[in-house]
Amino acid sequence: MLLQGWLYGDGKTCLQLTNCQDVYTAGINESGIYTIKPTGWPGSPFPVYCNMADGGGWTVFQRRVNGSVDFYRNWTSYKEGFGQIVHEFWMGNDKLYYITNQDNYQIRIDLVDREGTPYFAEYDLFRINDENDKYRLSAVGTHSGTAEVLNTVRE
Repeated sequence: MLLQGWLYGDGKTCLQLTNCQDVYTAGINESGIYTIKPTGWPGSPFPVYCNMADGGGWTVFQRRVNGSVDFYRNWTSYKEGFGQIVHEFWMGNDKLYYITNQDNYQIRIDLVDREGTPYFAEYDLFRINDENDKYRLSAVGTHSGTAEVLNTVRE
């Protein structure tokens, strides 16, 4: 099998890579930057960082490392994305919308506290709406992981 940009095939059949799970399913288990084109995405294929740890196939849409990138941004920046995919970045809400609406997706949030202790939270369903609905979270599933869930109510 050959990976060529956002297409993967064996010379007879060709598959479009629509997310990092497709990359993982194609037998690639090394974390790194790959090119995908989600179903319905009107633009060109684009690079994403794929995390192949913790079960593999995770499409990373945000990374914060040391605060070197300012995340205090305007609507357009969050819509289109910013930062450097190899360091600190936000993928972009438009891309995230197309990725999360082509199938049922999970979300995994990895955190490290001040002492360096890692925590994670996984939800078995995650989806956002498009810009017309202000990228509102439209689905979130059941929680699991080592990070506590705090349920708070604001009056």
